[in-house]
Amino acid sequence: MKIGLIRLDKIGDLVCTLPVDEVPWLEGHRIRWVISQGMGFIAANSVPGRRFTQLNKDTPWASFRVLRQYLREEKFDFIVSFQAPWWVSLAAWLEKVPVRAGVLSQWHSFLFLNRALRQKRSRAEKHEADYNLDLLAYALNKNPQSLPERPSARVVEGDKANALFTRVPHMRLRAPTLPDVQERLTLAHRSYVVVHPGMAGSALNWPQKNYVALIRELSNHHTVTITGTPADEPWLGDIRAGLQGVNNVLWLVGQVTPVELLGVLEQSRLVIAPSTGVAHLAAALGKPVLCFFSPVRVQRAQRWAPRGEKIVCLSPEGFFEKADGALTSMEKITLDQVLEEARRLLP
Repeated sequence: MKIGLIRLDKIGDLVCTLPVDEVPWLEGHRIRWVISQGMGFIAANSVPGRRFTQLNKDTPWASFRVLRQYLREEKFDFIVSFQAPWWVSLAAWLEKVPVRAGVLSQWHSFLFLNRALRQKRSRAEKHEADYNLDLLAYALNKNPQSLPERPSARVVEGDKANALFTRVPHMRLRAPTLPDVQERLTLAHRSYVVVHPGMAGSALNWPQKNYVALIRELSNHHTVTITGTPADEPWLGDIRAGLQGVNNVLWLVGQVTPVELLGVLEQSRLVIAPSTGVAHLAAALGKPVLCFFSPVRVQRAQRWAPRGEKIVCLSPEGFFEKADGALTSMEKITLDQVLEEARRLLP
């Protein structure tokens, strides 16, 4: 059977979705992925390798036509749309894909899907990977509970620590060998800690002043490499200013491609980041990861934690009111707590 799996979303979402194709139910079937433009570096460097095509959501009508042609050529028996805009399910309906599975939620899912499952992912009752598994299992008439659970992260909320278990295999990535990049960036082999303070703003982040204090402390014992994209610069301005004159800090914001970033992460000793795609990439590369999560239900680590062998997610327990009346929470994650967890994770 030929199966198309679709996720048109960002880095973390895709990393939480790709390994669903490793479940035993799909053995012997031909699998193809449809992913967002710019996410090909993940699928191309995944283990096992994956066949995929990319669509640009910013040009919906052009991508709609490309998708229709792709579906026509591939002649899928079956598609599962884990997350995609309405025109994806319309294209599958127009091309008469026999089984069109997805989440029963928005209007187009009622019109164009014929095997849809209602899910309340916003409740964050399980990990995103297992929500994806439930959807695939429903589409294939399988029981997701038949797959064993495995520990995937340690989640610390306030003074409570719990292991997070998931049923989907962990994502695995390989970093291509790029010796010229290591030389250009003056990165010594496995001798540095990566701190990635920025994020797209989809969740609460640790305060900038805390990142400055953390990096200053880490730089007393390790080279600290700061990564990020040009889009992170508004958030990183105060951090850059607070690190003026600090030794052992290498600023790589906007200086590496996505593929080069895999190499930078793979050669690190530890990666520290908020709830962002870089944390998921590092975990998939087998690196120790320490990350910060919001207590907002839909943003919690229980749903979005990176998964791997050495993953710690720190989250405050609830919100508190500041003197100006604003509600905040992330300050509850203390510098001492972060340093203690970092020391445990450092090899």
